[in-house]
Amino acid sequence: MSVKRFFVCKHCGNLVAVVNDSKVPMVCCGEKMEELIPGTIEASHEKHIPVVEVNGDSLYIKVGEVEHPMIETHWITHIFVVMGNKVLKVSLNPNEKPEATVLLNGYKGKVEVYEYCNLHGLYKTELDV
Repeated sequence: MSVKRFFVCKHCGNLVAVVNDSKVPMVCCGEKMEELIPGTIEASHEKHIPVVEVNGDSLYIKVGEVEHPMIETHWITHIFVVMGNKVLKVSLNPNEKPEATVLLNGYKGKVEVYEYCNLHGLYKTELDV
């Protein structure tokens, strides 16, 4: 299992991570959901690209080289970590730090780290561990 695609509802903000892609259109609030294409380059003054440090058997993830705002109107809602057949989700709230620590549990290979900003969308970084 791995994340194939992400979608968001333009009306209610529902966020969907697709793990089994049957190619059927995703619908919410009576309309097709918008597919999110993850950014991999910083384009705004808020920093969104996940910064990942490997420390032994742990990944320390923070959002942006400069800490991303975490206020009621603008925050990182989720961090997703994809390691082989595992997908880990960390849900965040306003006023929390935009960071997470996850255990590798001996995993070696490609890791994909995604973060979702409620205003600016989905961003991704990849690394080999």
